[in-house]
Amino acid sequence: MSAEVNVLSPHWREVATHAVAFTAAVIVLRKYAWKPILGLLEERRARIADEFRGIERGKRENLDLKTEYEQQLRTIDAQARQKLKESTDEGQKVSAELKEEARRESREMVQRAREEVEREKHKAEVALKEDMVEMAVAAAEKVIREKLDERAHRRLIAETIEDLTRLKTR
Repeated sequence: MSAEVNVLSPHWREVATHAVAFTAAVIVLRKYAWKPILGLLEERRARIADEFRGIERGKRENLDLKTEYEQQLRTIDAQARQKLKESTDEGQKVSAELKEEARRESREMVQRAREEVEREKHKAEVALKEDMVEMAVAAAEKVIREKLDERAHRRLIAETIEDLTRLKTR
């Protein structure tokens, strides 16, 4: 008879050998390799979890630092604006003080000039009066020294008026 080989039917002997070998391999691996492998896997899992926690902590710290820096920038910006405003106010105050000082000095100069003009005017009036008195006295002396006729008298008066006119135009 011819022995037909069925490829699809299991060979029980080979299956049993494979099962025994697999069970022996599992027992040996479990006893000697399983715990170290699980320990390595656990250690790796813990390390990865720590790294993730570190990353999350770093993110939070970065966010906190960013928030802090933004707050500091806002504070610095506000301080800069305040200092700029204070400087502007101080500049306007100094400018107003300088303008007021210039106005005061200008008023004082104008007042001194008016007073000087008034003094000069008074001096001129006094000098004019003195000149008029001298001329009147001179005319009177001439009149008294000479006995004048009507014509000479008129001539002397005209000369006196002419002298007074010349003094006034000086």
